[in-house]
Amino acid sequence: MDKLETAIDDLDGLLEAYRALSDDTRRGVLRRSPDGLRQLQREIAAAADAYAATLIASAGGDVSTKRINKCRKDAQARMKSAVAKQGELASLVNHRRLPSAAVREDVKQLVTLSLHCRAALAALAPTVDTRAAEALANKVLVELREATLLYLASARDSGDGNSGKPRAAVVALIEKTEGHAAELAKLAPDTGEQSESLGVVLSKDLSELLHKTALEWEAGGGQIAG
Repeated sequence: MDKLETAIDDLDGLLEAYRALSDDTRRGVLRRSPDGLRQLQREIAAAADAYAATLIASAGGDVSTKRINKCRKDAQARMKSAVAKQGELASLVNHRRLPSAAVREDVKQLVTLSLHCRAALAALAPTVDTRAAEALANKVLVELREATLLYLASARDSGDGNSGKPRAAVVALIEKTEGHAAELAKLAPDTGEQSESLGVVLSKDLSELLHKTALEWEAGGGQIAG
């Protein structure tokens, strides 16, 4: 399986676990303690944020087995109670599965944008002013990290598996990020050659992908879960 898909599956699983804990119609050992339930929710939310933050920091935009192991380690460190009660948690989740294909794909899109930026920066490095490129790329990465974590938080709060509210929460930030990505693309030297370098192609693609995402998320609204 593609390593990125594996990582997105992990994030999707954490979000589904959070939603299962929020579902008052379920019965199980974990629901007997409201305080314990809230603690598990806080842990899983922190674990998902830690996983996502580690994932999008992949050097050069390359998601490796080593990076996924680090993501999992960072996530587990923030949900010790949940790990200790993983049997009961799995039982609660499996009582009624709550997949959300729309949210999963949106999270994948946000992660991909960050990875694409890191790949573009690595490819541009030999041909541009490194300090200027890193400064612009850092703005893009910081804003995409904020958008990713904000999206995850909104998806947890909405709880219905619909992507409308999470998209609305981050679309303005994506539009802002698009401007910084366009500035990054302009740093590449114009050689006049028909075949552009990898760095030029990747940086232009990043700006276009951000623009496309902003338009689709603003105009398309949310998709129904499932």
